[in-house]
Amino acid sequence: MLVLSVVVSDRAAAQKKTLVPIRTDAMVMPLSVTTISSQAVAPATISFTATDPDLGSFPGSSAATVSWKTSGGATARTWALTVAASAANFTSCATVPASAVTATCSSVAGGTSGLCTGAFQLSTTGTQIASGQELASANTPYSVSLTFTLADSWRRIAELAPACTLTLSYTITAN
Repeated sequence: MLVLSVVVSDRAAAQKKTLVPIRTDAMVMPLSVTTISSQAVAPATISFTATDPDLGSFPGSSAATVSWKTSGGATARTWALTVAASAANFTSCATVPASAVTATCSSVAGGTSGLCTGAFQLSTTGTQIASGQELASANTPYSVSLTFTLADSWRRIAELAPACTLTLSYTITAN
């Protein structure tokens, strides 16, 4: 039996905004900007265990949760979470592509109107996995629950290869 690891890193980027002044007589007031803080991914490493297909079941999925907080948000603004693989193939077993892993969002908490997008195969291009509307309160918590599934067709190759890793990056944007 061999463990195929997906190393998950987090990266957050609040989208840069141009402050548009609102003029009230002689007073100029800038619009607020949403700030993102306390970004975390748990667990930081997820593993898929590849077994001999002749011996039975294949535990090919693992869960992770991405969480963060916002301040300065507004109910008219939106947030989005994207995920991307750092490379087209796993390291130490280059024949296994990142696309052998399917990412699925199962739930969204925080804000309003949170939605999961459909399942997709990982790639080096960031793909949106969830989105929603912001809340206007300070330190508003958000979290997105994800499941990563290794395609059955890759379990035998993964069993024969040394431990394989793939780094993922998450981008949180608040508009």
